[in-house]
Amino acid sequence: MSKIIAISSQKGGVGKTTTAINLGVSLAIFQKKVLIVDLDPQGSIAASFHLDEFKVQYGLFQVIKDKTPLVMAITDIGLDNFEIVPSGVRDDEDEMDLFAYTLQPELLKSILKPLKEIYDFIILDCPPSLGSITQNAIVAADSILIPVQTEYYAIKALGKFLKSIRKVAREKNPALKLEGVLITMYEKRIKNSHKIYNDLKCSLKNLVFETVIPRNSKIAEAPSVGKPVALLDVSSVGSISYLKLAEELLNRN
Repeated sequence: MSKIIAISSQKGGVGKTTTAINLGVSLAIFQKKVLIVDLDPQGSIAASFHLDEFKVQYGLFQVIKDKTPLVMAITDIGLDNFEIVPSGVRDDEDEMDLFAYTLQPELLKSILKPLKEIYDFIILDCPPSLGSITQNAIVAADSILIPVQTEYYAIKALGKFLKSIRKVAREKNPALKLEGVLITMYEKRIKNSHKIYNDLKCSLKNLVFETVIPRNSKIAEAPSVGKPVALLDVSSVGSISYLKLAEELLNRN
Protein backbone atom coordinates (compact mmCIF):
# COMPACT_ATOMS: atom_id res chain seq x y z
CA MET A 1 0.00 0.00 0.00
CA SER A 2 1.40 3.37 -1.04
CA LYS A 3 1.55 6.25 1.41
CA ILE A 4 2.21 9.98 1.06
CA ILE A 5 3.89 11.49 4.13
CA ALA A 6 4.32 15.25 4.50
CA ILE A 7 7.24 16.27 6.71
CA SER A 8 6.31 19.66 8.02
CA SER A 9 6.82 22.22 10.78
CA GLN A 10 6.24 25.94 11.04
CA LYS A 11 9.65 26.29 12.66
CA GLY A 12 12.75 26.25 10.50
CA GLY A 13 15.97 24.45 11.38
CA VAL A 14 14.33 21.42 13.00
CA GLY A 15 15.60 18.86 10.49
CA LYS A 16 12.78 18.54 7.96
CA THR A 17 15.02 18.09 4.91
CA THR A 18 17.53 16.00 6.86
CA THR A 19 14.71 13.71 7.97
CA ALA A 20 13.11 13.54 4.51
CA ILE A 21 16.39 12.42 2.94
CA ASN A 22 17.66 10.07 5.64
CA LEU A 23 14.30 8.50 6.42
CA GLY A 24 13.71 8.06 2.69
CA VAL A 25 17.07 6.39 2.13
CA SER A 26 16.56 4.19 5.19
CA LEU A 27 13.18 3.04 3.84
CA ALA A 28 14.90 2.32 0.51
CA ILE A 29 17.46 0.18 2.37
CA PHE A 30 14.48 -1.81 3.67
CA GLN A 31 13.54 -2.42 0.01
CA LYS A 32 10.74 0.16 -0.16
CA LYS A 33 10.48 2.26 -3.31
CA VAL A 34 10.70 5.91 -2.25
CA LEU A 35 10.20 9.27 -3.95
CA ILE A 36 11.15 12.55 -2.23
CA VAL A 37 9.35 15.64 -3.53
CA ASP A 38 10.91 19.00 -2.66
CA LEU A 39 8.17 21.54 -1.95
CA ASP A 40 10.55 24.04 -0.38
CA PRO A 41 11.58 26.83 -2.81
CA GLN A 42 15.05 26.81 -1.21
CA GLY A 43 15.71 23.56 -3.07
CA SER A 44 17.60 21.85 -0.25
CA ILE A 45 16.87 18.29 -1.42
CA ALA A 46 18.82 18.69 -4.67
CA ALA A 47 21.52 20.71 -2.88
CA SER A 48 21.98 17.88 -0.36
CA PHE A 49 23.03 15.63 -3.25
CA HIS A 50 25.13 18.40 -4.86
CA LEU A 51 22.80 18.69 -7.83
CA ASP A 52 22.91 22.08 -9.52
CA GLU A 53 19.28 23.24 -9.80
CA PHE A 54 20.20 25.22 -12.92
CA LYS A 55 21.36 22.01 -14.62
CA VAL A 56 18.22 20.10 -13.64
CA GLN A 57 15.85 20.64 -16.55
CA TYR A 58 12.59 19.91 -14.75
CA GLY A 59 11.40 20.19 -11.17
CA LEU A 60 8.13 20.50 -9.34
CA PHE A 61 7.82 24.16 -10.32
CA GLN A 62 7.89 23.29 -14.03
CA VAL A 63 5.31 20.55 -13.40
CA ILE A 64 2.99 23.05 -11.71
CA LYS A 65 3.58 26.04 -13.99
CA ASP A 66 4.08 24.44 -17.41
CA LYS A 67 2.11 21.23 -16.80
CA THR A 68 5.25 19.19 -17.50
CA PRO A 69 4.51 15.51 -16.72
CA LEU A 70 5.77 14.72 -13.23
CA VAL A 71 7.65 11.65 -14.47
CA MET A 72 9.94 14.01 -16.43
CA ALA A 73 10.92 15.76 -13.18
CA ILE A 74 11.84 12.54 -11.37
CA THR A 75 15.62 12.51 -10.91
CA ASP A 76 17.65 9.36 -10.42
CA ILE A 77 20.58 10.04 -8.12
CA GLY A 78 22.08 6.57 -8.38
CA LEU A 79 20.53 4.92 -5.31
CA ASP A 80 18.39 1.80 -5.54
CA ASN A 81 14.70 2.34 -4.74
CA PHE A 82 15.23 6.08 -4.18
CA GLU A 83 14.45 9.04 -6.46
CA ILE A 84 13.77 12.73 -6.00
CA VAL A 85 11.79 15.55 -7.58
CA PRO A 86 13.77 18.81 -7.17
CA SER A 87 11.90 22.03 -6.45
CA GLY A 88 12.82 23.59 -9.82
CA VAL A 89 12.66 27.11 -8.32
CA ARG A 90 15.57 29.15 -9.66
CA ASP A 91 14.89 32.73 -8.58
CA ASP A 92 12.60 34.98 -6.54
CA GLU A 93 10.15 35.35 -9.40
CA ASP A 94 9.75 31.56 -9.64
CA GLU A 95 9.17 31.41 -5.90
CA MET A 96 6.42 34.03 -6.05
CA ASP A 97 4.81 32.21 -8.98
CA LEU A 98 4.93 28.91 -7.09
CA PHE A 99 3.02 30.39 -4.15
CA ALA A 100 0.46 31.84 -6.56
CA TYR A 101 -0.09 28.57 -8.45
CA THR A 102 -0.47 26.57 -5.24
CA LEU A 103 -3.43 28.68 -4.12
CA GLN A 104 -5.38 25.79 -5.66
CA PRO A 105 -5.33 23.50 -2.59
CA GLU A 106 -5.89 20.21 -4.47
CA LEU A 107 -3.33 20.83 -7.22
CA LEU A 108 -0.53 18.74 -5.69
CA LYS A 109 -2.93 15.90 -4.86
CA SER A 110 -3.94 15.59 -8.52
CA ILE A 111 -0.31 15.70 -9.65
CA LEU A 112 0.82 12.96 -7.25
CA LYS A 113 -2.15 10.63 -7.65
CA PRO A 114 -0.76 8.61 -10.63
CA LEU A 115 2.50 7.93 -8.76
CA LYS A 116 0.86 6.23 -5.78
CA GLU A 117 0.79 3.04 -7.84
CA ILE A 118 4.55 3.20 -8.40
CA TYR A 119 6.05 4.10 -5.00
CA ASP A 120 5.66 2.61 -1.54
CA PHE A 121 6.33 5.99 0.05
CA ILE A 122 6.16 9.50 -1.35
CA ILE A 123 7.74 11.94 1.11
CA LEU A 124 6.97 15.65 0.83
CA ASP A 125 9.59 18.05 2.19
CA CYS A 126 7.57 21.16 3.10
CA PRO A 127 8.71 24.75 3.63
CA PRO A 128 8.73 26.10 7.21
CA SER A 129 5.31 27.75 7.05
CA LEU A 130 1.63 26.94 6.75
CA GLY A 131 1.26 28.81 3.48
CA SER A 132 -0.31 27.63 0.24
CA ILE A 133 2.45 25.10 -0.54
CA THR A 134 2.20 23.35 2.81
CA GLN A 135 -1.59 23.40 2.63
CA ASN A 136 -1.31 21.61 -0.72
CA ALA A 137 0.86 19.02 1.01
CA ILE A 138 -1.69 18.56 3.81
CA VAL A 139 -4.45 17.99 1.23
CA ALA A 140 -2.31 15.55 -0.78
CA ALA A 141 -0.86 13.58 2.15
CA ASP A 142 -2.12 10.51 3.94
CA SER A 143 -0.21 11.50 7.06
CA ILE A 144 2.04 14.18 8.49
CA LEU A 145 5.32 13.76 10.36
CA ILE A 146 6.44 16.70 12.50
CA PRO A 147 10.11 17.07 13.51
CA VAL A 148 10.62 19.04 16.71
CA GLN A 149 13.55 19.95 18.93
CA THR A 150 13.35 19.64 22.70
CA GLU A 151 13.41 23.39 23.21
CA TYR A 152 10.80 25.64 24.82
CA TYR A 153 10.00 27.71 21.73
CA ALA A 154 9.87 24.64 19.49
CA ILE A 155 7.33 22.97 21.78
CA LYS A 156 5.29 26.16 21.97
CA ALA A 157 5.24 26.35 18.16
CA LEU A 158 4.25 22.66 17.97
CA GLY A 159 0.99 23.22 19.83
CA LYS A 160 0.02 26.09 17.55
CA PHE A 161 1.00 24.10 14.46
CA LEU A 162 -1.07 21.07 15.49
CA LYS A 163 -4.14 23.28 15.86
CA SER A 164 -3.55 24.83 12.43
CA ILE A 165 -3.11 21.40 10.80
CA ARG A 166 -6.34 20.15 12.36
CA LYS A 167 -8.20 23.15 10.98
CA VAL A 168 -6.85 22.72 7.42
CA ALA A 169 -7.37 18.94 7.53
CA ARG A 170 -10.92 19.27 8.86
CA GLU A 171 -11.85 21.48 5.91
CA LYS A 172 -9.83 19.88 3.11
CA ASN A 173 -8.54 16.42 4.09
CA PRO A 174 -10.47 14.85 7.00
CA ALA A 175 -8.70 11.51 6.48
CA LEU A 176 -5.26 13.00 7.29
CA LYS A 177 -3.46 11.19 10.12
CA LEU A 178 -0.65 12.34 12.37
CA GLU A 179 2.16 9.93 11.52
CA GLY A 180 4.04 11.10 14.56
CA VAL A 181 6.12 13.74 16.27
CA LEU A 182 9.84 13.11 15.83
CA ILE A 183 12.40 14.45 18.30
CA THR A 184 15.44 15.73 16.37
CA MET A 185 18.83 17.15 17.33
CA TYR A 186 18.40 15.61 20.77
CA GLU A 187 21.13 16.16 23.37
CA LYS A 188 20.64 13.80 26.29
CA ARG A 189 23.29 15.58 28.36
CA ILE A 190 21.02 18.61 28.61
CA LYS A 191 18.66 18.05 31.52
CA ASN A 192 15.87 20.22 30.09
CA SER A 193 15.86 18.21 26.84
CA HIS A 194 15.02 15.04 28.76
CA LYS A 195 12.26 16.84 30.67
CA ILE A 196 10.65 18.24 27.51
CA TYR A 197 10.84 14.82 25.85
CA ASN A 198 9.08 13.22 28.82
CA ASP A 199 6.44 15.97 28.83
CA LEU A 200 5.78 15.36 25.12
CA LYS A 201 5.48 11.61 25.67
CA CYS A 202 3.10 12.23 28.56
CA SER A 203 0.81 14.56 26.58
CA LEU A 204 0.97 12.98 23.10
CA LYS A 205 1.70 9.39 24.19
CA ASN A 206 2.23 7.02 21.23
CA LEU A 207 2.06 9.91 18.75
CA VAL A 208 5.68 10.61 19.68
CA PHE A 209 8.12 8.26 17.93
CA GLU A 210 10.12 6.05 20.28
CA THR A 211 13.11 6.69 18.03
CA VAL A 212 14.97 9.90 18.81
CA ILE A 213 17.37 11.53 16.34
CA PRO A 214 20.44 12.78 18.23
CA ARG A 215 22.58 15.76 17.38
CA ASN A 216 25.32 13.96 15.46
CA SER A 217 28.38 15.12 13.55
CA LYS A 218 27.88 12.59 10.75
CA ILE A 219 24.31 13.77 10.11
CA ALA A 220 25.60 17.35 9.95
CA GLU A 221 28.52 16.40 7.69
CA ALA A 222 26.53 14.33 5.16
CA PRO A 223 25.12 17.20 3.02
CA SER A 224 28.59 18.72 2.63
CA VAL A 225 29.73 15.55 0.82
CA GLY A 226 26.47 15.09 -1.08
CA LYS A 227 25.44 11.85 0.62
CA PRO A 228 22.81 10.62 3.06
CA VAL A 229 24.31 9.67 6.41
CA ALA A 230 23.84 5.93 5.73
CA LEU A 231 26.27 6.17 2.79
CA LEU A 232 28.69 8.40 4.68
CA ASP A 233 28.96 6.15 7.73
CA VAL A 234 26.36 3.42 8.16
CA SER A 235 27.68 2.57 11.63
CA SER A 236 27.29 6.11 12.97
CA VAL A 237 24.74 6.92 15.66
CA GLY A 238 22.93 9.19 13.18
CA SER A 239 22.61 6.49 10.52
CA ILE A 240 21.46 3.88 13.02
CA SER A 241 18.85 6.29 14.40
CA TYR A 242 17.29 6.89 10.99
CA LEU A 243 17.30 3.17 10.22
CA LYS A 244 15.48 2.60 13.52
CA LEU A 245 13.02 5.35 12.62
CA ALA A 246 12.31 3.67 9.27
CA GLU A 247 11.79 0.33 11.02
CA GLU A 248 9.44 1.93 13.57
CA LEU A 249 7.47 3.66 10.82
CA LEU A 250 7.11 0.40 8.90
CA ASN A 251 5.91 -1.38 12.01
CA ARG A 252 3.36 1.38 12.64
CA ASN A 253 2.02 0.89 9.13
